[in-house]
Amino acid sequence: MAGLKHALFHLLAATPRRSPAQQLFDLGLTLLILGNALAVILDSVPALDARYGGAFRLFDAASMVLFTLELLARYWIADLDAGGGPSGSRRRFWTDPCILLDIAAVLPFWLGPWVHLDLRLLQLLRLVRVFRMYAWFDGLSLLGAVLREELRPMLAAFSVSAVLMLFAASGIYLLEREAQPDTFGDLPSALWWVVVTLSTVGYGDAIPATPLGRALGAVIMMLGIGMVALPAGMLASRFSQVMHENRSRFRRLVEEQLAEHGAIPEALTDRYRQDLFISPGEADAIVAECRREAAQPMRYCPNCGVELPRMRGHDD
Repeated sequence: MAGLKHALFHLLAATPRRSPAQQLFDLGLTLLILGNALAVILDSVPALDARYGGAFRLFDAASMVLFTLELLARYWIADLDAGGGPSGSRRRFWTDPCILLDIAAVLPFWLGPWVHLDLRLLQLLRLVRVFRMYAWFDGLSLLGAVLREELRPMLAAFSVSAVLMLFAASGIYLLEREAQPDTFGDLPSALWWVVVTLSTVGYGDAIPATPLGRALGAVIMMLGIGMVALPAGMLASRFSQVMHENRSRFRRLVEEQLAEHGAIPEALTDRYRQDLFISPGEADAIVAECRREAAQPMRYCPNCGVELPRMRGHDD
């Protein structure tokens, strides 16, 4: 059993994930998750459900059995994770966001027969399985980290937007309520129009009729462009900054390993890469560049920056 346990750990959790078995497993699991999402979409079409409903249900049941077995296997091998001992590893298992997503993906299937839920709700809950791919894409993980760091500025931007929407809705309500009582006769209706206008959606089901109302509408449209661009610009700027910082930190870690040990293990490189959301190709390029630089003779003093005398054999 110990051999089987270590084999499962290597297949499911060990890094770096570059062996053919690991890559094949990850690919198969990804295709299974995408297949489940596609089945949910197709199953919502009445004609397809009437014709292939049984096949959809069978595929869903088989997928749930496989997902549950994988979750149980991950719990079984959790004590092999380094750090904290078996009890600490078990605690980390139950607090891991990816594991919680796995549980949320399989729980509706097993609770369905015992809990009286709307079948349509159960079908929508099946889409939670798509989020299981969150941990496998560095871009999504990095975006989550950026959103956490920029939460307060984003909340401030949305608060300003909410205040602007409220004032704009009050203005359009006062200007248009008599001209169009059916469209702008109350503040919630005016607020709905302001939301779709500021978000640049513009359903076209309501437009101001008075000159002042149209002038205010033009101002609201111009503000909408800025309100949409502001959060996007904040996220893009922070995203680029975090990526630059992560690359610099990864380079420093690699340089420290090369300076102390003369080499850096592949497993350690992969761990640094995953912690800093660096892609495998980019990590390999940085490691190769650091190795080239380490192999070159030192030309400047690291303390004072003065150029060192050149040794014979290293002249240009």
